[in-house]
Amino acid sequence: MRQTVKRDRRRDLVQLLAREKASYRNTVVRTLYQVDLALLVRQMREDAGLSQEELATKTGTSQSMIGRLEDAEYTGHSLVMLERIAIACGMTLKIRAEKKPNFDREVALV
Repeated sequence: MRQTVKRDRRRDLVQLLAREKASYRNTVVRTLYQVDLALLVRQMREDAGLSQEELATKTGTSQSMIGRLEDAEYTGHSLVMLERIAIACGMTLKIRAEKKPNFDREVALV
């Protein structure tokens, strides 16, 4: 018989640390920005119907670089590269990427 999984204690610990320590809270916020940027790159590419290799060719970089930009742990995003990606995907980047009718994603670049 299967046992019910107990509540995830990691989430409780993260919330406790975020309340108690400003440095931890800042790290969590910074990590969320990184995740948002990685998702933004991937979503723009997928919405344009491009593979990583095709996007790399259009932006004049390598497929491995596109892969790194789509990695939530990568910290080297630049506004110039994000603009190149947006242009290659047929989008406008204003610290916000949008493509009507169904793509609208806002990201804090900090």
